[in-house]
Amino acid sequence: MSESRLAVIYFSRSGTIAMLARHIAEGAAAHGAEVRLRTVASPDQGGGGGGLAPEPASMADLEWADAIAFGSPTRFGNLAAELKEFLDRTGPLALRGKLADKAVSGFTSAASPHGGQEATLLALYHTMCHWGAVIVPTGYTDPSLREIGGNPYGLSVTARHDGSLSPAEVVAARFFGVRLAGIGARLAEPVPEPAREPVPAGGA
Repeated sequence: MSESRLAVIYFSRSGTIAMLARHIAEGAAAHGAEVRLRTVASPDQGGGGGGLAPEPASMADLEWADAIAFGSPTRFGNLAAELKEFLDRTGPLALRGKLADKAVSGFTSAASPHGGQEATLLALYHTMCHWGAVIVPTGYTDPSLREIGGNPYGLSVTARHDGSLSPAEVVAARFFGVRLAGIGARLAEPVPEPAREPVPAGGA
């Protein structure tokens, strides 16, 4: 993977989203990406564990990143209020074009297989459209995604009471991080200005 800067920003209540976030971050980091693991709640709420510890998310993290993964549990088919409040504060950055053309994707969980995960991811992407970001859906780009439920809009799992993940969910989360960071790296590469034909004197 080319060098890439990935921000993984999440809110977690039971720990499932925090575990997904950690594996997303570790997957990307293992393939050469520079990663910031950030939470919109206090760092001790659903902590990151492992080698990457979460810190509070800031607007600076969004501006720094080439790619951003947003995580939220499903709340009646929508984002958790804590993450939504963070996104609502991005207006000044978005209006200055600082969030345009970044690779962005989402991850979520619910207590049942059809608990609103797809609706939550699509709700997240409304904001990304206003940013002018490049939405990166998972599609069916890896067998692990079908194994954990086959949601093509982003990464989603059915939450367990203890917040744990299955081996297949860990594989899918790590793949998600690698793919998103890789696309972010490609989007961040400078694009040469197109050559412009001189305008003939006297008009056409």
